[in-house]
Amino acid sequence: MVSRNSAPRMNATPLTPKRAAVLTAACLVILFGAIRPQTAFAYVLKGPHVLQLVAKAIGRLPPLKIEQKLLIYPQTKDSFPTAVDETVIYVMPRRFRSDIVSDRINRTYLEVGDQSLTVVDGRLAMVQDPFDRYQRLLRSRTRTQLMKTLSALGVETAISSLGRIDETVVFVIGAHYPDESVSQLAVDKETFLPLRLLLTDPERDDPGQRLEIYYHNWQKVQDGWFPTQIVFFIGGNLAREIRVVQMRVNPSIPADLMDLEALSASVAATRADTVQDEKQETVEAIQQGVQDFQKKFD
Repeated sequence: MVSRNSAPRMNATPLTPKRAAVLTAACLVILFGAIRPQTAFAYVLKGPHVLQLVAKAIGRLPPLKIEQKLLIYPQTKDSFPTAVDETVIYVMPRRFRSDIVSDRINRTYLEVGDQSLTVVDGRLAMVQDPFDRYQRLLRSRTRTQLMKTLSALGVETAISSLGRIDETVVFVIGAHYPDESVSQLAVDKETFLPLRLLLTDPERDDPGQRLEIYYHNWQKVQDGWFPTQIVFFIGGNLAREIRVVQMRVNPSIPADLMDLEALSASVAATRADTVQDEKQETVEAIQQGVQDFQKKFD
């Protein structure tokens, strides 16, 4: 007779090496799944959201007058860079002026909104220097301003991805990392400060003509931040560098100094001797800008 308190006897299944290995693997999967965060893909913030955080990070700035050194690097590596003194004025967000006065060149660049004038040695220059575009990002201090500026520079602000520049993890606005065939802005993932602005020619896929602008050494200025070193590369080659020497906050600025009509009226000749085609390709403009400026120091 079988007692009602006795459990029925079950036949034991022999534990073979193969069965033991399968059982061990199953246990490890269960254990790993219990302690591992359930993240298959990292969430990437949308472009407008990133730019909102950028605007918050860089903050607002009052008018600035900055004395800086402009280093122009030669195309041959066996020569030293040429250094010139440059005075720039920022009136956020619409106005920017740059003045270079030396024994080799007198140059004024004034930008107001979407319009600009360049005066070289008393004459209007018909081709804009692509290097002047670096300051547009620095004048844009809200999300709306950043989106407008980047769109005008050819950056598709609706696109965003995660990437890396050297050892820094960045949000990439305008491209799917690691694609560098289109214009884009890289933003430090931790600080949300702009790191690199990459500008390309939309009609030519030529990596050798890409303009890269790096913003380094951001410093606190009242309620905002400003980079004290800006480095320019063309086709991966070092072309220029800006180093801030002195910065004045809320300087006294005469109204006509930031007025396009006043600057135009002060020009002795309204057009350069050689009128160049204003519709030339961006690549040609970059090459011409570098060559024309460099010739002043040869």
